[in-house]
Amino acid sequence: MGLLKTKVWTWYDIGLLKWCVLLFGMVAGALLHEYVRQYIWLILAVAVLLAVRPTLAYFRH
Repeated sequence: MGLLKTKVWTWYDIGLLKWCVLLFGMVAGALLHEYVRQYIWLILAVAVLLAVRPTLAYFRH
């Protein structure tokens, strides 16, 4: 069983995964709101840095 294998996802598999991640993020945000609020600018800067490469890859092709 390979962990990193290529798979063609159906539209409903992607939808279910998105809802799962959204709900998990809501729960994590509710539990960690004090920590997130304390480091909001650092977290935002890391998020922007992590988005640079995918954004460049998207617009290059």
